[in-house]
Amino acid sequence: MSVRSIHTYLFKAGLWRAEGQYYDESGSVYPVEGESRITHRNALWYNESDMKISGSGEIGFSNYYEIVPFREGGEATSWTSANDALGKLSGQFVLAGDAILSLFQSEDGAYTGTESLLRISDIVYRNWGTLLCGRDKLSSWMIRLNRT
Repeated sequence: MSVRSIHTYLFKAGLWRAEGQYYDESGSVYPVEGESRITHRNALWYNESDMKISGSGEIGFSNYYEIVPFREGGEATSWTSANDALGKLSGQFVLAGDAILSLFQSEDGAYTGTESLLRISDIVYRNWGTLLCGRDKLSSWMIRLNRT
């Protein structure tokens, strides 16, 4: 069985509900919830995600990813995203066993980050990530994604 054949997140179209914890630059923790909609069309994959952070003035953020599908037998691909707060981001998804790893940066290079998605089952993934500005952490998160 290939590494890519075990993954459902990104590889199959669908709606994923998200809930977890968001940590700001000072380490304060807030509940976060939202959704991620994966679609496949026009030779690309798309991830439209909206998240809302509760208890911090109800801050929300949205991302619209355009993902180049993984090549046959390939374990890495590229993506770009329009982020409402950070502008254009670009990155890579890399398959590593049960995990999908992502590294990214903003168009101007001011922001960088990383994300890990661990497959728990076909319908559950755990997600951890962080966003940096230079050497300073701006935020981090731990989220559970459930396919609906």
